[in-house]
Amino acid sequence: MMARVFVGLDPGKDGYITAYDDVKKTYTFYAMPTHKVETGKLLKNGKPQMKNEFHIGGLCDLFQFIKTDFLGYDIIVAIEEVGGRGGWSATNNFNFGHTAGMQRMIFEFLGAEIFMVRPQKWQSVVRKGYDLKKIPSSSGKTMVVDSKKMAEHIVKTEFPNIDFRKTEKSKNNHDGKIDSFLICEYLRRTYKE
Repeated sequence: MMARVFVGLDPGKDGYITAYDDVKKTYTFYAMPTHKVETGKLLKNGKPQMKNEFHIGGLCDLFQFIKTDFLGYDIIVAIEEVGGRGGWSATNNFNFGHTAGMQRMIFEFLGAEIFMVRPQKWQSVVRKGYDLKKIPSSSGKTMVVDSKKMAEHIVKTEFPNIDFRKTEKSKNNHDGKIDSFLICEYLRRTYKE
C-alpha cells in the first residue's frame, strides 16, 4: 500500500487545511495565506488603514510546502462544498468562489483524489454519538443546531491535546482550523479504497 495523506479543506480566505499523515499518524495544519493591503482610507493619525486579504502568491508557496511535505504520497482530499451565502453581496460570493476554486486547484495540480462534501454530510458523521447543542433561530421561534459550538465540543472531547488556535498568541480556537480538522476526520473515517 502506498503512503497516503488525508486532507480536509475548509475553503475561503480565512480557511484552513488539515493534513493527516497515515504513515506517521500526525496532523499538519496550514493557514490560508494573507497579507496586509491598504483600504484607501486613513486612520485618525493619518496613516493608511490596512486590512488582511487573501494572498494568491502565498497560495503558490503553500502548494510547494504541501508538495514537499508529502512527496511520494497518495493525496486524498475532502473539500467542503459550499454554495452562495445568503446576506452576502454578489461581489463577496464571487470572491469566495474564486478563492475556493484556487484552493481546489492546488490539489488538482498535486494529482489528488478529490471529494466535494456538503457541510451536513461531514457534520453528521463526526457528530455521531453527541447530543446536539442548540440555540434560538434568528426569528427566535425555533431552535437550531449551533454548528460552531458542536464542532468545538467534539474536538475538545476527542482531541484535547491538539491546539486549535490560529497562533500561540490567540485566545480562542479558530473555526476554520476546527472545521478543516473535522473534515479531515470525516474523510479518514469514511474513505474506502
